[in-house]
Amino acid sequence: WQPLAPHAWPGPWRLQLEKTRPGLVLWTYWSLGLDLCHIPAKGQAERRAFLQKLLQDLAHPAGTHTFWPACLPQGSPETQDSPEPHAAPAGAEAATPPPDNDLAPHADAFWSGAAHLGARGVVVMGSAAVKALGLPSGLRPLQQVRYRGHMVWVLWDVDYMPREDQRYASMLAFLRQALRQVTC
Repeated sequence: WQPLAPHAWPGPWRLQLEKTRPGLVLWTYWSLGLDLCHIPAKGQAERRAFLQKLLQDLAHPAGTHTFWPACLPQGSPETQDSPEPHAAPAGAEAATPPPDNDLAPHADAFWSGAAHLGARGVVVMGSAAVKALGLPSGLRPLQQVRYRGHMVWVLWDVDYMPREDQRYASMLAFLRQALRQVTC
């Protein structure tokens, strides 16, 4: 596999690249495209607060982390409906993407963007994002794999983590250890 040049990416991905700063660690989750495009979505404020806390707890220097979407909205923001979260039992992973969100994955644009942004590692939150990125099936939270030249770490879905204090502690310990490979 070879990264695609940005001019070969769909338009929305090229536009998003212009707004994204490089980083050693790239983060993604299913609804990140909605969040980055400022399309109102249920749980947006909770996701933002959770990720701010997590990055603060990791205490890496500014510029270490960046966010790059696994999926982007189709059509213009004016035509977007606010998605409802996919119902899952407490502590469970969402097996499929939330319905009615009009998000489209583009794995080649994602991985090409990861290379273009200089990421050494990729943090993928949730099984919907794992599937959207074409990662090997069977990857579970707190597992890692090398894929398309990047270390990839899988975590639980960001929409369920704010209520999971015990999982947060184990996830933070996992990330502190794993990210040493790419942040040193």
